[in-house]
Parts: sequence; C-alpha cells; structure tokens
Amino acid sequence: MSALTITKHAAVRMSQRGILLKDAELITLIGTEVTDGYLVREKDYREAEHTLKRMLQQFRRLVGKRLVVKSGQIVTAYHSSGAHKRELLRRARDSNLCDP
Repeated sequence: MSALTITKHAAVRMSQRGILLKDAELITLIGTEVTDGYLVREKDYREAEHTLKRMLQQFRRLVGKRLVVKSGQIVTAYHSSGAHKRELLRRARDSNLCDP
C-alpha cells in the first residue's frame, strides 16, 4: 500500500469505523478493484484463505530442511538433524543473525 496515502478525512472515517491501516493494506491486497477503489467479496476471502492454506502446507513440508549458501549460490541442501539444528541456531544467535 506504499503507493496510497491517507487523507485526514479517511483517517477519521477509518478510525470511526474500526478499519486499521493494516486492514486497508489487506483490502488492497486481496480485494477486487472496482471503479474508485477496492471491495473485498466473499469470493476474494475464500480465494485468499485457500491460498494461505496451500502455503502453510508447503511451509510445513520445509521444516528441518537446510540450504547452504555461499556468495549468493546454493551450494547444497539437506535435512538437518535435531542436534545440528540446535548448533546452527546457537551459532546464529551468538552472531546476532536470528532472534533468541
């Protein structure tokens, strides 16, 4: 939604109607473009829900997989063991590469 700006009037109306800025971003993302803006239809919601469920299934399949990357190239890929995962995460945390 970076291309859109909000007028003072819109900010007041959104506040009165319980529409958050995050909601407006989602409306532009999943809604159907109409003459002067966007409208989220039931169909739009169902399509977004289906897409997210599919993505979650794909994400689940990736748990424990590891890519080794050097100079922007994938060098190898494998299933990481429990002990190895803990060691990788510990080193990343020590190097401030990931959240604790």
